[in-house]
Amino acid sequence: MSPNNKKITKNRREQTIGFVYVSLLFAVTTVISCISLFYYNSDEKTNARKEFAISKMERIRSFQSRQSDEVLIIDSIYAKIKDFNPGINASYEENDIKYYLNDLKSIYEKNSHDGRYKIFYQVSSFYSMWFDDKKELWSKRQNIINFRRNLEQCELGLEKKKDELKSTRK
Repeated sequence: MSPNNKKITKNRREQTIGFVYVSLLFAVTTVISCISLFYYNSDEKTNARKEFAISKMERIRSFQSRQSDEVLIIDSIYAKIKDFNPGINASYEENDIKYYLNDLKSIYEKNSHDGRYKIFYQVSSFYSMWFDDKKELWSKRQNIINFRRNLEQCELGLEKKKDELKSTRK
């Protein structure tokens, strides 16, 4: 035999070991492929994803319906604060506004796990600050008016005293 025509021969034992090795490799690859295809893409996981998506959509719908219901209340609070006159002693109006503001805060507190509900807390805080500022501004304006009256009275009293002093000197 020439060196180029050498045939590599395997004995029967090597052929059997090679066949078993290739068969095991094929079997392991097949099992891993089946597990990854059928177990990880099973209907249970798909159903769980669908249920999660459905529950998320239901939460979105409930938030939107709650939001549309509360918009009317928020608009009425806006109108009440806008028309509120602290000079009129109507404590029921002030209590009514505070009740609605606390009601908006409680909506957030009940649903604090959902970040979308924070808008109710923020609106309530904003309107509460606006309401407090409106009362404070009114009281400061009243103080300015009272100080001006007192100043005018003092100036009139001073003028009277000056006139009396001039008349006593003559």
